[in-house]
Amino acid sequence: MLNDENIISKSRSIIDLRNVNFTIQEFRLMEVYLSKINPQDETTASVTFTKQEYCDLMEIQSRLLESKRLNKYMQHLFNNSVTEWLEDGESFEMHPLFEKAKFDKKNSTITLECGKSDYVRKMFFDISKNGYIKYALKNTLYLQSVYSIKLYLYLLENRFRSTWKIELDCLKGIFECTSDYYNDFRRFNSKILKTSIDEINEMTNVFVSYETIRKARKVAEIEFTCHFKDTNEVINGEFEEKDIPSIFSTLAWDEIENNLEYGSLEYVIAEIQYTSKELLGKEELSKAELNIIKELYDLYGGRMMIVASREASTYEKYSLYYIRELMKTWIMKGYSVEDVENGKR
Repeated sequence: MLNDENIISKSRSIIDLRNVNFTIQEFRLMEVYLSKINPQDETTASVTFTKQEYCDLMEIQSRLLESKRLNKYMQHLFNNSVTEWLEDGESFEMHPLFEKAKFDKKNSTITLECGKSDYVRKMFFDISKNGYIKYALKNTLYLQSVYSIKLYLYLLENRFRSTWKIELDCLKGIFECTSDYYNDFRRFNSKILKTSIDEINEMTNVFVSYETIRKARKVAEIEFTCHFKDTNEVINGEFEEKDIPSIFSTLAWDEIENNLEYGSLEYVIAEIQYTSKELLGKEELSKAELNIIKELYDLYGGRMMIVASREASTYEKYSLYYIRELMKTWIMKGYSVEDVENGKR
């Protein structure tokens, strides 16, 4: 059954897709597809649901979604391809993003299946290699603009920071609206940025505000401030409380080393809690921070987290965001946990 509470696990490779030019309806079909597959099980690549289920989810009458209109949505989705650049940097190979997009009128069912090439399958099913984000389908399904979805995903990726800056040109690149028409910030602000933020604040589990930063009298950067409306429904995935062990914040360092298993989730939480207290004066980690640690632990493993935590404390840049960025860099370089434990950087 389709359900807007379903969780999407979206890989960095899919988030970074450029020039696919999805309409809002195609984005929604893609989101529904992602909410139905199991990213740990490639046998779930073929997804089937009824037209009525889809219409109920979208809160539209089934009779209004005619076959010709559905064909238009699915055809563009089906015709999109992705480019794999080969080792020499000049050669490339094109891969269809979807292998099948079918509507069965007799049974009133919609079937979608992602491309069968190894390159595409890794985008959907080997998501831990380059990182991914998790969120409930309901947070994007009812957004009315592709720009709103892109901004929401960008905010998720920066969930480790509460306030940060981004160059205006970089932000336009995320929106893929680099035409000269938007050189006038007032147009970009009124038609894209403010509209997207208003939608996100109203319809998702995120609240975001922004300030403009000027250089030479022109807007050069945007400063975002973002928080989540409900820390029990953390933006990086809904974890049960039982999944996160309780660790006393009063544990001394020798108690951590002697009583907890090195590399376990308990050890990682205790070490980060201890270091946060020593360096930042923070007495206790929040539920949101514990959820983030749990996600990073599932993604990178405890041993790598310990190395990253200790390196972050050495350079006095201690934060979960910096720990994540260190591990992400190591993985992108192809380093194993043994490599980083042995000092390879």
